Amino acid sequence: MNGRNILAAGLLVALGGGAQAQFKPESAYRESPAVAERYPDPQVAFTTPAFAPGKTDFTSQAEMMAFLTALKGRAPQMTLSIVAKSQEGRDMPALVFSRHGLDTIGKGQRPVVMLIGQQHGNEPAGGEAMLVLAERLGAGNLAPLLDAIDVVIIPRGNPDGADRFRRALANGIDANRDHTQLRTPEIRAIAELFTRYRPDILLDCHEFTVAGRWVEKTGGLVRIDGMIQAATVPNLAPALKQIQDDVVLPALRAAFESAGVSYDWYHTTDGANPASPVAMGSIGADTGRNIAGLRNAVSLLLETRGVGIGRAHLGRRVEAHVVASEAMMKLAAQRPADILAATRKAEAEVTAIKPGTPFIVTARQSPEQRTLTFIDPATGQDRPVEVKWLSSLAIEATLMRRRPAGYVLPAKAGAAIEALQRLGLKTETVTKAETVPGERYRVVKVELGAKEDGRGDDTGAGQIVKGSYATEPASVVLTPGDVYIGLDQPLAALLPVMLEPESQTGLAANKVLPVVEGSVLDVLRITERPVAALAKP
Repeated sequence: MNGRNILAAGLLVALGGGAQAQFKPESAYRESPAVAERYPDPQVAFTTPAFAPGKTDFTSQAEMMAFLTALKGRAPQMTLSIVAKSQEGRDMPALVFSRHGLDTIGKGQRPVVMLIGQQHGNEPAGGEAMLVLAERLGAGNLAPLLDAIDVVIIPRGNPDGADRFRRALANGIDANRDHTQLRTPEIRAIAELFTRYRPDILLDCHEFTVAGRWVEKTGGLVRIDGMIQAATVPNLAPALKQIQDDVVLPALRAAFESAGVSYDWYHTTDGANPASPVAMGSIGADTGRNIAGLRNAVSLLLETRGVGIGRAHLGRRVEAHVVASEAMMKLAAQRPADILAATRKAEAEVTAIKPGTPFIVTARQSPEQRTLTFIDPATGQDRPVEVKWLSSLAIEATLMRRRPAGYVLPAKAGAAIEALQRLGLKTETVTKAETVPGERYRVVKVELGAKEDGRGDDTGAGQIVKGSYATEPASVVLTPGDVYIGLDQPLAALLPVMLEPESQTGLAANKVLPVVEGSVLDVLRITERPVAALAKP
């Protein structure tokens, strides 16, 4: 047989099909016994709803709420609240664990750890792990950690998607591409919790495709249990990158190795396009992992091998999320001063950057070559494959500008101003007319298309404006009612993401600020803080 026929025969064995069977979409994938042997269940007994005797599917909305309500009765340090109604009217709960009072959380007295499960509805293991962790924190062996830390858990970031077992939110938006625009009630609720509790460590729990695109591209199944990636986004505070690289990622790796969880960097691909590279996670700001980094939290993504394999190895998948989450909480409890010092230093670093300092507006991942080891679907044997790899660990700037003192929006740009405020950015109202030096953006060209990531088009983020712009020196006339957003604030790294028009995750690209070819954008850059024009505190 030639290589293609050998692969086809292997897939027939893996699927248990006859001579006419063909490889079907990942929802139809059936695992061969040789592959299954590589993933034994952990020696752990879980008591959450998905593991009830005879259970053949996943935890329902009603089962989740009943479990949490019952837990509340025996977990005095847990506060259960409904932070949003989903688009289809389902409750979205949040759990806050503290022994010191809700009003003290995020005030720098103790590290805050935030854990998010099931932003994608067809990725249930992270959500189930959140229930395991809630029980252990509320009435189990992790409760002593609450002497040193506070914990915020969002068990299910996409209740509607979980009910339908589909990735997207009810309106079709990818939840994990909405963290800059905050168009949806579910992700807006997560942003509000972030602003309220100022987490120092965030772990966002997902699952990845095992077969599908990978078999199409490489002939193999993904081998590892977990994929990990810290915040990899332009303009990240140096203090965060240092503690992620030197402290947090080593602690996570050590926990995985101790538990027998295999891992690598997060990566994905477009299986339908043979020329598509294998890319690490995005460097765009609209994912939970990256937006948390720009909001000065140590931020991590964990994905386990789960999409497309039903309930196979669910215990092993859940255990990987539990191991990672416990490692982050224990690290914060063991080294609270170091964690707090790093996140507060990050805030100070961002605030102190002087106007005129260059920052990155757009960037790309760095191309490399890597050998990845997959699994033969029939035999279960390792299958090394050489791939084109796009690394997010080395970001190449494609457009840079000098940092202004701040940006100005006219009062009529209310939707844009509200979007910035929802992210927690400080805005100030102009009360006195003044003319100051600055720059404006002239629209050179406008076209529409999908947002791009390392694989190609990222349609989950929706259609955007892909404009080209020229900056021009201008005398900026400030009018009472205009709004000034200064970069002398801890969340200043969000402003290039939101207000530089070339940013794919920004307000111009996402049609919140109008873009018309040949016109000037509503947003302006100014080089000095307009002290005389602003309302006094």
